[in-house]
Amino acid sequence: MKGSKPGIVLMNMGAPGSVREVRAFLFRLFQDRELFPFPGGRILQPFFAGLVALLRAPRVEHRYRVLPGGGSPLLAITREQASRLERKLAGEGLRFPVEVAMRYSRPLSGDALRSLEARGANAIIGLPLYPQFSRATSGSSLRALRSILERDFPSWRFWVIESWHGDSGFHRSIAKRVASGLEKFGGMQGVGVLFIAHSLPVRFVEEGDPYVRQVEETVEGIRRELADLGFLKGVPAFLAYQGQVGPVKWVGPAVPTVLQEMVWKQIRRVLVVPVSFVSDHLETLYEIDLQYRRVALELGIEQFERIESLNGGEDFVDVLLGLVLRACMPEQRKEGWQG
Repeated sequence: MKGSKPGIVLMNMGAPGSVREVRAFLFRLFQDRELFPFPGGRILQPFFAGLVALLRAPRVEHRYRVLPGGGSPLLAITREQASRLERKLAGEGLRFPVEVAMRYSRPLSGDALRSLEARGANAIIGLPLYPQFSRATSGSSLRALRSILERDFPSWRFWVIESWHGDSGFHRSIAKRVASGLEKFGGMQGVGVLFIAHSLPVRFVEEGDPYVRQVEETVEGIRRELADLGFLKGVPAFLAYQGQVGPVKWVGPAVPTVLQEMVWKQIRRVLVVPVSFVSDHLETLYEIDLQYRRVALELGIEQFERIESLNGGEDFVDVLLGLVLRACMPEQRKEGWQG
């Protein structure tokens, strides 16, 4: 479409910004039939979603009360990423507006698209902030965005950066944080590195979801970067999955299982490296920093540290800039995009 002006949509799962928002967040989450196909089809899905949200809310609310500020920092961090990316794009001569779309909390996809329209955009580049693709994360966010586009903005072009798990800049950004974290241990005796990704129902993998394979490829890419930096030589590394809940079968091994294995192998100091999250939220600040730390200490691990998250770091925003530039430059030349 000649003369198109794209806007960038950074997509993430979303999170309650305060305890008051927990129930609404859970209701939207359990409304997603891709994740939770309750019996009774779409007609009864809202009933089950409301019931589960009601039952789970007290426990989840407690977790958010523990966090600084009583809510997740995910939205603030993602908005910072969007603002910094927009400035970097402008520095490249591309005055593309950048907005945030969360899947289960506001701003939702429709909010982001209306904001972009008000800022002069008439085309979209979708960039999920999940490095590895899964239909439960990137897939769900992209479906929601595409649905609003088809309904309310049918003339808009839509480009997608679907997965970037193999991006060398992404690997390098994490490797730098791992190297910095290892240096703080003051020696490698008894040190192990624990890569952690969020788990996924096994049925997704059996149906062809590429997430687990892409997680493993991400870990290998980070290890190559670390080897180039002279780290991880002789330091044992492990991969575990977090977030297994409910009666379904989940991808493993689970984090406590791997922590126990590390103890059996005489590892007493652990550096945790999340590879499927780029921003701090409940899974890093509560589940890893509090829950798994407690498990580790009870098992006999003496030091349990986590690398600094990518968040709004300059090097990570450069990764996002590179992804957008590589995706848009061929189209810009071909379509005559307005900078």
